[in-house]
Amino acid sequence: MSYQVGLDLGSASTTVATTRGVTTGSRRQQAPAREIAHVLDGLAQRYGEPPSRVALTHPLCWPHEHLEQLRRDLIDEGRADVLFVPAPHAAAIAFDADVRMPEHSTVAVFDFGATGCDITVLRKQGVVLLAGQPERVEVGGFGLDELVAEHVIAKIGTHSMELVRSCVEAKELLGSYPEVRIPYVAHGEVCEVRLSRLEFEAVIRPSVEMVVDALERVAASAGPGLPDVVLLVGGSSRIPLVTREISERLGIPVMRAPDGAAAMGAHLEARRLEPEPADGHAAEVPAPRREEERQRGLPTTPFIAAGLLALVLGGGWAAHRAWDEQKVIVENTSVRLEPPGTAELPRISAPAP
Repeated sequence: MSYQVGLDLGSASTTVATTRGVTTGSRRQQAPAREIAHVLDGLAQRYGEPPSRVALTHPLCWPHEHLEQLRRDLIDEGRADVLFVPAPHAAAIAFDADVRMPEHSTVAVFDFGATGCDITVLRKQGVVLLAGQPERVEVGGFGLDELVAEHVIAKIGTHSMELVRSCVEAKELLGSYPEVRIPYVAHGEVCEVRLSRLEFEAVIRPSVEMVVDALERVAASAGPGLPDVVLLVGGSSRIPLVTREISERLGIPVMRAPDGAAAMGAHLEARRLEPEPADGHAAEVPAPRREEERQRGLPTTPFIAAGLLALVLGGGWAAHRAWDEQKVIVENTSVRLEPPGTAELPRISAPAP
């Protein structure tokens, strides 16, 4: 049985989407074309045949020459039929498949990843089309990690690679906890330093303001009015300050996409463009009679679209159907329930004398 694949190559991981679900694994240290070939070889071995269609995401900012070079590299690997899909379009396609955006509605895809923040406004007009001028800001999760590590090192006056790794873990925990205790070794003794969310936000605020400034510029370039919703993609978009800053400055709904959203959208695009089998026979299902429709009380599409539009404009995204067993998380900035206590990183041992 034929199957289609959506691929999203990140800086540190590769996400694969098929009809059986979404998986993410660490990226091997090799060229992109070789990485793609390795993933597809593994799928062919698992399913007994190669995929009939493969769609690969790529940054919208990539120049044509870069894409053509990747295409040539894929041909050298025996993968001449890979379809290229811009990453923001893929995320929006997956989002639309879940919530059914009304025609002419707009979504701002805010992809705050490890190496930068890519911002794009897209409009649904039958298909998802670019609206306005996209922008990339060279501020990402790796840069935020460095800021946090520099702050902690200046605070305690010592430095080690283990401490830097602990600072990265602390940054991730501060998305859920108001404070984290970070262990370190000084003068042969194990000590700890506390890092609060307030400190963390003060350190990264200039960077967050920079990317939200870019979001405002991109939104303004898309025409009169603001986008109907901001879709958060990428690990750094999980930082509470990011959502809060966007909500306060733009005043529109902010939603967080599930992990692997871009790969899901690429998979949907691969399925959409898969040609129908030449010898296939379609079975026709009789349409229900009008009387049966009245008895069942079936809703009609215009009412569904109108109801969804009201939800979008009101920011009341109350319920969504399951999306590959993953739900879109709604960020509510008016209510904050902090988990009890302080997060504590694993203890370390002092070096032997």
